[in-house]
Amino acid sequence: ILGTGINPGFIFDALIIVLTGVCYSVEKIEASRINDLSPFGPTVLRSQGVGTTVEEFEAGVADGSIVGHIGFPESIQMIADSVGWKLDRIEQSREPIITRVERKTPHVKVGPGQVAGCKQIGVGIVDGKEVIRLVHPQQIHPELEGVKTGDYIRINGTPSMNLSIEPEIPGGIGTIAMMVNMIPAVINAQPGLVTMN
Repeated sequence: ILGTGINPGFIFDALIIVLTGVCYSVEKIEASRINDLSPFGPTVLRSQGVGTTVEEFEAGVADGSIVGHIGFPESIQMIADSVGWKLDRIEQSREPIITRVERKTPHVKVGPGQVAGCKQIGVGIVDGKEVIRLVHPQQIHPELEGVKTGDYIRINGTPSMNLSIEPEIPGGIGTIAMMVNMIPAVINAQPGLVTMN
């Protein structure tokens, strides 16, 4: 069994790990994926809190019905293992993205003051210091408020580097492509659970 996708499975883990391969040393890793949730259906939109009030969003985070992105702890641990960092802990936060304009998809209509998406942050801490920071603001129609989508990675180390992909790699198509393109590796793999590491 292989667990893969665009995120987790590529942007917030495998791609970062590949980029660190050309670094003599790594001090800190920061990445962000700013994406558009508009193509997704009602299940995904509900899990991000789209269309809720701020109070409903906060209650949903508290009761687990609004989960935001799933996979930050696993991606952060995978990166840390690859770089050789022993994490003290992993922290996550979720906050609502509140729209100032009306936004709608075939599945939801969001008015000013309502939640258009979820900004989630995951951090990995080593010796009390943040060494990995992943930021994932997801919302419907971000362009209506001048937000451009994209995938961004910054590695502070020797050498330091920045990678920018604009616009974002589409989540649906990217996930399908990852699964199809991994078929040869899965066919040739030993039995068991395989990660992208």
